[in-house]
Amino acid sequence: MSDDVAWQCLISEPDGCIRLPVGEGTEFGPWSKQAARNHLGADAPRSELRALASTLERVAATAELGDPTFAYAYVIDAAKALTAVYEVHDYDGDGYRSLDRLPDLLADVLPSSPERRSVSEVNLPAGPGVRVQELLSVETGSLFRKRTMMETVTYAVLPPQVDNILVFRMSWTNLVFGEALLELSRTLAESLELAEIKEG
Repeated sequence: MSDDVAWQCLISEPDGCIRLPVGEGTEFGPWSKQAARNHLGADAPRSELRALASTLERVAATAELGDPTFAYAYVIDAAKALTAVYEVHDYDGDGYRSLDRLPDLLADVLPSSPERRSVSEVNLPAGPGVRVQELLSVETGSLFRKRTMMETVTYAVLPPQVDNILVFRMSWTNLVFGEALLELSRTLAESLELAEIKEG
């Protein structure tokens, strides 16, 4: 980012979110079991603890592949181990620092083949940008391959303080919760900010 000032990216952490240990060299298996216990409580049914731990391990490993600056699982229904994932990326803005180029950046760094896609310009507190909403057919499961629908909302923002581009993405496969999660994604995108790191 800027050479003169050090900035840190911040975003809201609503109740129900669990920060994923991406980029920290953490073993996801032990971490996910502890995170499930912390979220549900030690007295929760073992089946719920196992199911949530398994989901958290999977989403942490998947998020790690995308190399985000940070990522969270948002627990929708702990008893059923239903989660959404949101993450923030920090990309070099070289060649993309204009609103009309932001969709090209997203296509380059987060490629997808959506069945439905809408793009609109937005003006967030962090800066101007674009919002891309997609409905995708994705492959799930490791043993029995099956396809399911995933909804994603991605905001690419041009913060005035730096030359980089901030990208916030939220995704989920439980489409019945889509309306509530779209509202949450908007709230989270609006909470995105760059804060100056004060020395001393």
